[in-house]
Amino acid sequence: MLEKGEERYMHEFLQLVFIPFFVIVTLVLAIILYRTVLSKNKILVKLRESEDRFLNLVELSPDAIVVHCEEKIIFINEAGLNMVGASNKDELIGKSIIDFVPPDYKEIVVKRIQQMKNGHKAKTMEQQIITPQGNIMDVEITGTSIMYEHKPGIQLIIREITEQKRISRELEEKRQRYQSLFEHNPDGIYSLDPTGKITETNQALVNMLGYTKDELLAMTFHKVISPDLLAKTSFHFQNALEGNQQYYETVGIHKNGKKIHLHSVILPIIVDSKIIGVFGIAKDISKEKEALLLLEENEEKYRSLFDHNLDSVFEMDLQGHFKNVNHMAEKLTHFSKKELLTMTYSAIIANNEKNVNKDFSSVIKGYSLHVELELYDKFGRIIEVDISAVPIKKHGRIDGVFAIVRDITEKKQSQKKIKELAYTDQLTGLPNRHWFYKKLTNVTKNSNDNKQPFAILTIDFDDFKTINDTLGHHAGDLFLQQISERLQHCLRKKDNISRMGGDEFIIILENITKNEARQVAERILTEMNTPILLFENKVIVTLSIGISMNLDFTCDGETLIKQADLAMYLAKEKGKNNYQFFTEDLNKKAIRKRQIKNALSLAIEQNEFKLFYQPQVDLQTGKLIGLEALLRWYPSFGNVSPVEFIPIAEETGLILPIGEWVIKEACLQIKKWKNQNRPKIKVSVNVSARQFKDKEFALKVKQILEDEKVDPSFIEFEITESVMLNAEEPSLLIREIKEMGIKVAIDDFGAGYSSLSVIKNVEIDTLKIDQSLLENVMQNSRMMSMLEAIIGVGKTLNTKIIVEGIETKEQLNLLNDFQIIGQGYFFSHPLPPEQLQDVWGRNWLQNE
Repeated sequence: MLEKGEERYMHEFLQLVFIPFFVIVTLVLAIILYRTVLSKNKILVKLRESEDRFLNLVELSPDAIVVHCEEKIIFINEAGLNMVGASNKDELIGKSIIDFVPPDYKEIVVKRIQQMKNGHKAKTMEQQIITPQGNIMDVEITGTSIMYEHKPGIQLIIREITEQKRISRELEEKRQRYQSLFEHNPDGIYSLDPTGKITETNQALVNMLGYTKDELLAMTFHKVISPDLLAKTSFHFQNALEGNQQYYETVGIHKNGKKIHLHSVILPIIVDSKIIGVFGIAKDISKEKEALLLLEENEEKYRSLFDHNLDSVFEMDLQGHFKNVNHMAEKLTHFSKKELLTMTYSAIIANNEKNVNKDFSSVIKGYSLHVELELYDKFGRIIEVDISAVPIKKHGRIDGVFAIVRDITEKKQSQKKIKELAYTDQLTGLPNRHWFYKKLTNVTKNSNDNKQPFAILTIDFDDFKTINDTLGHHAGDLFLQQISERLQHCLRKKDNISRMGGDEFIIILENITKNEARQVAERILTEMNTPILLFENKVIVTLSIGISMNLDFTCDGETLIKQADLAMYLAKEKGKNNYQFFTEDLNKKAIRKRQIKNALSLAIEQNEFKLFYQPQVDLQTGKLIGLEALLRWYPSFGNVSPVEFIPIAEETGLILPIGEWVIKEACLQIKKWKNQNRPKIKVSVNVSARQFKDKEFALKVKQILEDEKVDPSFIEFEITESVMLNAEEPSLLIREIKEMGIKVAIDDFGAGYSSLSVIKNVEIDTLKIDQSLLENVMQNSRMMSMLEAIIGVGKTLNTKIIVEGIETKEQLNLLNDFQIIGQGYFFSHPLPPEQLQDVWGRNWLQNE
């Protein structure tokens, strides 16, 4: 324990030590507190200054800045107000940014806002907004999440790009227009780099030069320019690279070597004030060059041609005034040269002046012209002329018109007479078949349009051939002339009669009833009852008349003729010298024909055709040397003879697919025989005239041969000589067929009219003599000389000779000495392939 003295001493000591210490600590704490408060104030001041600077920066931003917190706008700068046309911030503060988004963008905007709330920065996006005034505005928006006044939100920076989008659209439209102009321009368009390499080209240039686009893009222009003009073209190219637009002509070289005259325009391609290449347009002016060359040549010869030309020559200015004429022009028009030089061409145009003016305008635009016109001469007489007009070019510009005029008045009169002759039968003076068919077309149309019936009468005189045979052809001509006059006397003035050929006549009775048509037919029969006197010989006239009528206005002219012909044949069947109308019985025949037509169209599909084969035998050795393929048809309604269905197939065009089937089937059979190790022999196939008119015939045959892999040397096509009479094309087709290796035979030679020129002018392998000639030989020994002559000509031309229709031993013996080939029932009827087993090695002469 301290003593009292010590206790007081300690108390005084503590007062002296702790009180000052406490004061000092208090003072220090006060100073620290003051400094702390002072520092915070400084920080607040600095924060306030920073915030002010930020707000100033935001307000000065040219882009709209929007702060969006708690689903509403809490801040927008002045740029934002100006952008949307708002007068003050109250129009926008407190509203949701979604209120200003069009429906099409709302879903994606909501999704972007959520992403930003989650702390993701939204990439810049183009979209549209709706202004407070309801206008649609294109904008570009960038957004990010921020803390604003201690609250999480998003900050959007919005830039209007409406004008930018408009400019982009315009640029795209211009690009597309340029691309369209480039691709679809009829002239060749291309671009070149500074080395002359082709960097782009359109299809027109590809077509013009014959190279593919890839080929062109792999070369320079030097390869497609004519070597003699390459230096000139390169000169223009260099000038274009120096910034000078160039116009010039050059000559391009097509891929096949052909030269193409070109008019070219090239201009520099400038990008950022630097020439990076050349853009060019090339126009093919080859035709214009040819015309210009012709004009230049004509200009050189102008004086000689002008002054001494046998035709009239007129030179006119661009207004049509005569500038010069030659002597023949004076002679043609009877105007003097002095008078003509005061006139224009319109002063002598007789008619169609409007068309003539149009033609003249065409010529002064650079086109040549060839027309026929009528002119007036000085005395008002009309002259028919042929005019050739061309533009006159001087220094590359059209300066006038040059016309050569020929008087064709006499020529026109001759043509008119020829035309009349072309439509007139020279023997009787009646209109001929050409005239008739033109008339029939008009009559049929008029009848159907006006519902006026008309009748057709076909007339055939019985036994006319007997008159020619007994009295001679001159008597036959007199007969036709006299009956023509009689027929005309039986008709009304408005009726028309035509001689179709031989003793066949046809009459059109317009706007007539059936009874009236009957009366005309009876008048004709009555008129013809009186015998005709021919060289003191009285000839009894009998005839058959067929009548068809267009009563329901549904028939065409060709059908009516066929109906009348059917009726005429019926009249002949009924004893001749009578008339018959087309009836339902005859219609049944037509129905039968239609039935065959319809069934034929399905015959191949329904597998109704079959090929039979008839042997062809060497008459010297008796060996089989060939087979003729003959078509047979077995439709569901009963067998139909080829004599009946082949003409119908020809008429309808069905012969084309049928004929193709026959060729293919024959090839298939040849293949089967080959696989059976049968001896190789020739198979003949009949080819119709209609097939020869098919432009694809040779191609079809070639395809069949390739598909079936058949040796064409074992195939022979048989054609009738009528195919060859009036056409050059069959000869070309025969050559094409023979080049394939197929043999060609002329069938039915000697039936009706035959021409040795056919077998003389066409390279054939076989001549088939029709059985009718053999029958004539058996009945008339004089015909033997003709048969010998035909066989002799055929052998001279190194062709095989086949005689068809051998049916008797007598006929065979008659032909033994000719060293030919025989075919006919004497050897065999046509047989199906399965019945030909014993034909291959058989000696046909020993077995008979």
